[in-house]
Amino acid sequence: MENNENKAKKQRIIIAALILGIWAVFFRKPETKSLVPDYAPQQTEQNAEPLEDNSRNLDVPEGGGGISLEYENTVNIKLSDKTAYFSYKHPSSSTQDIVLCIEVNGEIIARSGTIKPGNQLKTLPLLEGEADKLSEGTYTDANFRVLSYDPQSGEKAMVDTVAKITVTVEK
Repeated sequence: MENNENKAKKQRIIIAALILGIWAVFFRKPETKSLVPDYAPQQTEQNAEPLEDNSRNLDVPEGGGGISLEYENTVNIKLSDKTAYFSYKHPSSSTQDIVLCIEVNGEIIARSGTIKPGNQLKTLPLLEGEADKLSEGTYTDANFRVLSYDPQSGEKAMVDTVAKITVTVEK
């Protein structure tokens, strides 16, 4: 009798492990990470607008680079049109192309195409599926992440810039 009880107990354990394995493979939400590309996107950001600036050139050693930026630290997101509204300027004094990312709670929710120096950006569409992850309210764990790229080769520069922002989400 004890032998049958042990067999039944082992079968229940095997069945439970099998169910857990099936759940892990098919139903568990995959971890999402936003990867930073080694080369700038070939597509220039279509929402970028030219700046009218008379900024001075940055003193940059040969082989080096420099970025100048101006931004407002607030971003408004309208879920109804899945768009982020903000003010970001990439003055012509910069020597690097950039890609602007908006991060909320460590996850990139919007990413631009390549922005050349001398341009500004006021809107970005949210990445696919990101509007579904946001709720109405204010997010203070948010950043502009500025990815820098060499304008000739498109290769990723060694330094990125992170600026703290506040994101407000509304319907």
